[in-house]
Amino acid sequence: MATFEATVPLHRPHQRWGLGGALSMLAARWNRAATLRRARRQVAEMDDQMLADLGVSRAQAIFEIDHALHDERN
Repeated sequence: MATFEATVPLHRPHQRWGLGGALSMLAARWNRAATLRRARRQVAEMDDQMLADLGVSRAQAIFEIDHALHDERN
C-alpha cells in the first residue's frame, strides 16, 4: 500500500491572514527587493578582473543572485 507524503506545506506558519499578514508579506517582499538591488549594485561595482578572480563572469554572478533569491521565495 502506498502512502502519501505532502512535499509542499499546505500553509506557511509564518504567514497570518488579515491586515497584519498583508503588511508582513509586503515588508518581506520589500526586503527581498532591497537585497537584490544591493547584490546587483555590488556586482556592478566589481571590475571584470575581480569577478575573474572569483571564477565567475558578470552574467554568471547576476544569474546566481537572481536564482538565489528565487529559491528563497519557494
